[in-house]
Amino acid sequence: MLLATTCPACGRPGASPCARCITLMRPANQPPVPDSLDDCRALLDYAGVAREVVARVKYRNHRASVAWLAAGMARLFVTAEADVVAWAPTTASRRRRRGFDQAEVLARGVATAHGLPCRPLLVRASGGAQTGLGAEDRRHGPSFSPTRRIDGLNVALVDDVVTTGATLDAAAAALRSAGAGSVLGLAAAFTR
Repeated sequence: MLLATTCPACGRPGASPCARCITLMRPANQPPVPDSLDDCRALLDYAGVAREVVARVKYRNHRASVAWLAAGMARLFVTAEADVVAWAPTTASRRRRRGFDQAEVLARGVATAHGLPCRPLLVRASGGAQTGLGAEDRRHGPSFSPTRRIDGLNVALVDDVVTTGATLDAAAAALRSAGAGSVLGLAAAFTR
């Protein structure tokens, strides 16, 4: 049995997101570039329709929008800027509860668009969610460990939403400790 695709923002059958809702989304402003990153780029302003689209991917596994989001994120950089695509993983417990890791799903789409390998280069320590925390509390977590040495590799590091940049900063620092040459942060959305 096939289920019809619907727009996660308005519920209209067809494309995900639909053409009308795409026109309502605003491109992101330049996110702050955390110390451990060489640059940080985001596709959408995390507000209104864009917030609904990204949140449905993140919390409801609405994967029909992933291809559209990943294609847009892939346009934020040129292939020569990265040797590999990785992601800032969620905790193992959140992955089990949700059944997937939204950043991994986005990263795989971005990698496919560029013909780059996508590798699990990080493990996230268990801990509380960043969602709902203030800027100061976000700076004290999360914690990541590299899964292997990546001496000299340039990494495109994917996350779903960048707020303060703390998650991407911590993930990039772990990649640098494993020998990354450069780390470019990419997010589906930026919330100011």
